[in-house]
Amino acid sequence: MPSTLPLILLIGQDVTLTYLIERYAERSGYVVHTASIMPALSVARDLQSTAVLFASIENFEAAQALPGDLTSCEVPLLVCVSVNDQARAHELGADYCLVHPLTYDSFLAVVTAISAPSVARGRTDRRGSARASM
Repeated sequence: MPSTLPLILLIGQDVTLTYLIERYAERSGYVVHTASIMPALSVARDLQSTAVLFASIENFEAAQALPGDLTSCEVPLLVCVSVNDQARAHELGADYCLVHPLTYDSFLAVVTAISAPSVARGRTDRRGSARASM
């Protein structure tokens, strides 16, 4: 039986980051479906993903070259990045950046933001970044 929990489609091959995100997602009431390459956007829709999360800016850039327009994707696009890559990720169309080092609080802030009922891709400029408070 399919899960009724919200789903995050995670694109990337970083085993450690995948493990971390899966633990954070589980703790936040989400499930994660992982893929090593960007599936067709229709797959993201078929899975009824709450968001598509790229494990790195490189994964996000590679997805730009695939058929289909990521900017037409109806779910939020999230990217794990370094502080230096935030602007580039937003230029490529990321809605949110999860800035390294990724903490549970920063992950929770983003998933809470994307779960808001009023959030719909393209309706508002909701681009943001999340990182731990200092």
